[in-house]
Amino acid sequence: MAEDPDTFAEGPDALTDDPDAFTIEPSPSGRLLCGGCAPHDACRLGVEIAEVRDGAVRFEVVCPPFWHGGPGVAHGGWTAAVFDDALSVVALRIEPRLVTKSLTVRYLRPVPVGRPVDVLARIERHTGRRWEVSAGMTLAGTALATARAELRTRRPDHFARHEAWLARRSPSPNGPHAES
Repeated sequence: MAEDPDTFAEGPDALTDDPDAFTIEPSPSGRLLCGGCAPHDACRLGVEIAEVRDGAVRFEVVCPPFWHGGPGVAHGGWTAAVFDDALSVVALRIEPRLVTKSLTVRYLRPVPVGRPVDVLARIERHTGRRWEVSAGMTLAGTALATARAELRTRRPDHFARHEAWLARRSPSPNGPHAES
């Protein structure tokens, strides 16, 4: 069944006509999940909170085999997506209406597929709507990658403005996925 493009999920099951009512709230199992993972009550990237201590959140993450980029190593896009999720979750514990403004990833070593790695994320600074967050990914104490992001608390009309902007765009003659 096709979803009505004018409705958005709020939590795992509810639909609403107001896209800006969307917030990231704990799932039935207590996870903070994005809109795509909330209906499944599981992070499809494998990001799980392991520990919260001294303002930092530690995640245990395992790259699934279908996210490999080369033999036995994670695709860089998976690594970036894991950082985006972890960096968001550290602030979503305080503010449920965040979006990522920028994300910078430094790849230091290949991330192995199928082996648990740690991601430690923390809020560096919060002023007004702006959140600066950072994280590191390690395997047995060895740094694999680092990331920094700027998150923003959404304006009340964030998604409505996006829908209006899309409505003003003509569909591509090559199909819905031809434009980026």
